[in-house]
Amino acid sequence: MAGQITKIRKRLKTVDSTKKLTNATELVATVKLQKYNQKTLVNKQYAADLEQFIRIILSHPVEKETNPYLIKSDVDNPLHIVIAANSGLCGSYNNDLLKYVEENVPKDEPIFAIGTIPFNWLMKNGYLVVKMYDELEDLQPKIMNSLIDNILTLYANNEISEIDVIYTEYINTLTYRPTTMKILPLEMETEAEDSDIYLEPNRDAVLNRLVPMYVSSQLYVTFLQAKTSENAARRNAMNTANRNADKLISELTLSYNQARQAAITQEMNEISASIKEES
Repeated sequence: MAGQITKIRKRLKTVDSTKKLTNATELVATVKLQKYNQKTLVNKQYAADLEQFIRIILSHPVEKETNPYLIKSDVDNPLHIVIAANSGLCGSYNNDLLKYVEENVPKDEPIFAIGTIPFNWLMKNGYLVVKMYDELEDLQPKIMNSLIDNILTLYANNEISEIDVIYTEYINTLTYRPTTMKILPLEMETEAEDSDIYLEPNRDAVLNRLVPMYVSSQLYVTFLQAKTSENAARRNAMNTANRNADKLISELTLSYNQARQAAITQEMNEISASIKEES
């Protein structure tokens, strides 16, 4: 009986320690969720404004489209940018994203992997990973600029036909889903309209300056949404873990009290039996 009590006490201590860790992780994830969600809202508005300006420029008809950002390439070699996490403890977040990749991306098409978990999985499963970025937490401007320069250089050299981003879209704190955003070539529905806007020195020159900014803004928004989704998933996973820990602690405490009561009862019975024998 004493051995059972000791065993239950050790389990209680272990579960309590685990709960402290999951609780702290949940709090950190909650703070990060709010931070990334606020950043997402601000940057989505900036990206939307930039896109609207490009739509206005494209609404001016031309006899023949010559801008490389708008012309479909004659090569068939799309580039995929896959964004997932550097770490786990976020429920099915990474698995759902990688399952989506498995269902939608051929293994012979080039991939830029952002995050150590997608990189390791892609390499293990024979995908064509040509570049890997593991500085996922904040994606500093220097790293972001390097990523943009790399993909635009490949596109300008006609080494790839299109660019898309595979990431987890954030809907709300309980809903987030893997999806694909196509970035290049630009495919924007526009209507011809009269405008007083004068493009200097010309339409293509303006587009050549604006499109890289547009690509950068869209990619950054997908990254922010991925991070928001990751922290929402981590918070939910840790919240579930905390509830399970509370339930287990309650069950173990009950078992512990029952075992102690049984031990006390057994000890009292032994004392009573001993007194009777002596009398």
